[in-house]
Amino acid sequence: MFKFSQKMVQTVIALTLACGTALSASMAYAQNNAQGIAAIVNNDIITTYDLEQRVLYLLATTNAPRDEESLARLQRQAMNNLVNERLQVQELSKYDSTVSDNEVNRRVAQLLTQRGVDPQEMAGKLQSVGISMETLREQVRSEIAWQRIINNVYGSRIRITDSQIEEMMDRMTANADKPKYRVSEIFIEATPEINGMTGALEGANAMITQLKDGAPFQLLARSFSSATSAANGGDIGYIQEGELRPELDAIIRQMEPGTVSTPIEVPGGYYVIGLIDKKTSETETLYNLRQVTVTSEDKELAMSQLKDLKGKLTSCDTVIDDVDTMEDVSTELMGELKASDLSDAIITKIENTEIGGLSDPFERPNGATSIMVCDKELTGTGIPTRQQIEDGLTDEQLAQASKRLLRDIRRKATLVVR
Repeated sequence: MFKFSQKMVQTVIALTLACGTALSASMAYAQNNAQGIAAIVNNDIITTYDLEQRVLYLLATTNAPRDEESLARLQRQAMNNLVNERLQVQELSKYDSTVSDNEVNRRVAQLLTQRGVDPQEMAGKLQSVGISMETLREQVRSEIAWQRIINNVYGSRIRITDSQIEEMMDRMTANADKPKYRVSEIFIEATPEINGMTGALEGANAMITQLKDGAPFQLLARSFSSATSAANGGDIGYIQEGELRPELDAIIRQMEPGTVSTPIEVPGGYYVIGLIDKKTSETETLYNLRQVTVTSEDKELAMSQLKDLKGKLTSCDTVIDDVDTMEDVSTELMGELKASDLSDAIITKIENTEIGGLSDPFERPNGATSIMVCDKELTGTGIPTRQQIEDGLTDEQLAQASKRLLRDIRRKATLVVR
């Protein structure tokens, strides 16, 4: 591994001081060291100047301490990020595609505007501490390249089924009255390069220290997190109790908005969680229902007949025609009803019945009845639509595919780190 020399430490510290001195020192240092090779990624070179610029950028944007241990940690992260970025841009070239400067400029402006920062002001601040705006531009270029690859390669392959959407909707319905949490995450992976779990814990504690010193959570997540949410600044949006792994869920329930967790150990690393907001939605489930009734003096026979029909009647669109030829079987539309307007006995029968499905029967004075669920919808504040659920599941699968692909590419690449 390329050593973080005492000379480099001194230079980096010097470059984060006052404007004029830092800028002139940076220019002189760059002239003397631009040709040094820090790593070779296939046929691309990462120079010592590239590495120093990225470390300076991390220092300037994350409020990291300037001691040697912290700088060494920043250097490892900067090198890892640079290697990944080179591989991402190289992969795009296999598809005879490039990222134009105009695309990069638009994305940089968009990112800075979202953070309430003027692009020209940002360029001036970076330059004042010896950082070229090209450092940020190249990082953004690789993100655009990678997003294009993932969308083109995997976008058409991913299919979200109705059953997946229904399963998610059922889970949200079951937890609708529980609190919802807007969460940001940073995951420090316990890789061999950082000394496994010991290094991951040190990294997580470093994140917490920097957050307390005023570093933006988004920038730390984008620069250091190994979670698939890193590209979104760690923001995973609103989640309900039970959606995250138990170790995280237990901690989030005890947190207050605006606070950050202590390091949370999970297999393979440590999480740092930030709770942005907490709310409870007022929700209501709307059902569109239809009755299917068997009229008979023999109630047990009627119950048995309806149980047999569960596998035969599978759609509200065809049920009228389906029962038309059946003796003593009739159907009647119940219409759209709120869950709160239905009896507990009916809710028990239909809450686990799939759309188009027939519930377990219950006795009536003149036979037995089952209820067919034609549709159901969870309504209320903050409740996603079916399309939003589908989009979320798609994004989740794309993020997982992105992580796997980058690992495969990195494993096959020729990497020489000095």
